[in-house]
Amino acid sequence: MKFIHAADIHLDSPLQSLTLQDQAQLDRMRRACRGAFERLVDFGIEQHVAFVLLAGDLYDHDAPNMQTAVFLRTQLARLEKNGIRVVIVKGNHDADNKITSALALPANTRILSDRKPETLLFDDLPVRVAIHGQSFKGGPVSENLAASYPAAKAGYVNIGILHTSLSGDVEHDPYAPCKLEDLTTRGYDYWALGHIHKGAKLLDDPWVVYPGNLQGRHAKEIGPKGCMLVEVEDDRISTVELIDLAVVRWESLQIELKGKSREAELAEALRAALAQAHKDVDNRPTAVRLTLTGETCLHDLIESRPKRLLQTVMELAAEIGGEDIWIEKIRNDTVPPFVAPPSQTNETTSDLVQIMEEVAGDTTQVNLLLQKELEPLRTKLPEELKELPALKLLDDPSLVLSALTRLKPRLASRLAGEEDA
Repeated sequence: MKFIHAADIHLDSPLQSLTLQDQAQLDRMRRACRGAFERLVDFGIEQHVAFVLLAGDLYDHDAPNMQTAVFLRTQLARLEKNGIRVVIVKGNHDADNKITSALALPANTRILSDRKPETLLFDDLPVRVAIHGQSFKGGPVSENLAASYPAAKAGYVNIGILHTSLSGDVEHDPYAPCKLEDLTTRGYDYWALGHIHKGAKLLDDPWVVYPGNLQGRHAKEIGPKGCMLVEVEDDRISTVELIDLAVVRWESLQIELKGKSREAELAEALRAALAQAHKDVDNRPTAVRLTLTGETCLHDLIESRPKRLLQTVMELAAEIGGEDIWIEKIRNDTVPPFVAPPSQTNETTSDLVQIMEEVAGDTTQVNLLLQKELEPLRTKLPEELKELPALKLLDDPSLVLSALTRLKPRLASRLAGEEDA
């Protein structure tokens, strides 16, 4: 007997921060979360799974678009037609969803209670299964829901389904926090968790598993994304396998430029990295973040010609992957091998940089300025945009001086009237 465990579907969540020029590409990205869920349904039908567990966050926030809910119902009905049951617990994103509450779901689908833990017994399967779970109520859930889950039911394969942030996680909001021992002492065979977007098999006796989100949505959610296919043999969990269902993969590539001094070498390094990445993801659509690293004479050229670099990368991406490689961002973390004196003195640039360096050197004053100008912005930004390099200056004002050093080549080019600066 097999079943699927998935979580954090985030239907119709917008995928973010892409340097996309083509409307068709943008449309493909917007449909990625739906496409991944369709693949999950296709895979479940193909594998003849007994049931599908969805551990929270089907929607993204309140999902006011009724079409999103209708899409979900249509996909669940496809599972019903093939005799596949679905068990859902609501997570923090969809607990308050008004559309979900109003929409009639197919008969194969059960959303577990948000008042207390509920147990479903499947006695007519090849293996008897007991599924225990509780949905979120509206608003932040700060209590440990796992502590109230019932003990395992004898003679059944026991599965707990829970949307939770385990103790120690600092990247996600601490909803329904619990400790591993809260889970391992229940006597269950498998814990189907949701909320953490990075997949992880935390334990295998009992199994404690985060499948991660079904489709990566930004550059922090890289690599394979999908669901867990779980197989039960002889009344025990035998295998737990991640099935990559992502329509679009997000990848982060480090490109080492140490010792390279010619622009042709830069282009070749970029070509090699993009080609390998395209091969590694089986030629599926990929959003790529490029980070250039190393001590190189190319540092000043890269800093002073960002548009030229972007154009080169876009041309290489089109050459290698057609419309299937999209550039999310290019970061230049290279450093120059030495500080060379300028070939000619630019008094305007020199005076301006000197003034800026004096200001940047006073970290106390800089910190006050940064807090005034950037802190209000950071509080309003979505979580994935709080990683912008400029916002990191709020935590360490001393970085302003090093940032200024990096910007000197671009500043000089801009003051010299060079268009690409």
